[in-house]
Amino acid sequence: MKIPTLSTPHLFLRPWRLEDAKALFAILQEPAILKYFPPTDFTLEKTQSYINRQLKHWQQRGIGHWAVVTSEDGQVVGWNGLEYLPELGEVEVAYLLSRNVQGRGIATQAARLAIRFGFESAKLDNIVGLVHPENVPSVRVLEKCGLVFADHLTLWGLDMSRYRISHVDYEHMRKYDQP
Repeated sequence: MKIPTLSTPHLFLRPWRLEDAKALFAILQEPAILKYFPPTDFTLEKTQSYINRQLKHWQQRGIGHWAVVTSEDGQVVGWNGLEYLPELGEVEVAYLLSRNVQGRGIATQAARLAIRFGFESAKLDNIVGLVHPENVPSVRVLEKCGLVFADHLTLWGLDMSRYRISHVDYEHMRKYDQP
C-alpha cells in the first residue's frame, strides 16, 4: 500500500522513513514529553522499531501513524495518525508533538487530517481518542476535532478518558463547517 501524504498550509503528514528515527528519538527525550503515556524508556533502536511497526500497520490495516513535518522548515516535529487497538477493537486517533511546536494548533490540524482520512478514505465507522483526564490540551484537541466524551477506562495501567466520533457525526459536523 502506498501511504498517502496529507497537508495543510502549516504542516504535512508523510510516511515515516527510517532516517527519521534520530529526529523522533530527540523528541522522545524532551522533558516530560511522555508524561501521559505508559512508562517506556525509548532508545534509538526502540524508536526505529516504532517506525517499522507503523509501516507494517499501514500495510496490514490501511491506516497508521505519519511523521508530522512543519511546512516552514521541513523538520519532523512528532507523529500523528490512526491505529487499530486490539485491546479495544477500535481505531484511535493519536498524536505526540515536540514541545517546540505545542500551542500552535498543529496537533488539531494533524488530528483533523487523520480523522478525515479515517472516515473518507479508510471508510471507518468510528474513531476514538484516549487521553489522560489531566491532559487538558489533548482533551481540547479531541473536542476541537468533534470527538465527545464517552467513558473512563483503565488501559495499559493508566486511567484514561475515551472520546468518540462516529462517521455520521463527522459528516454532520462537516456539513456545518463548510464556508
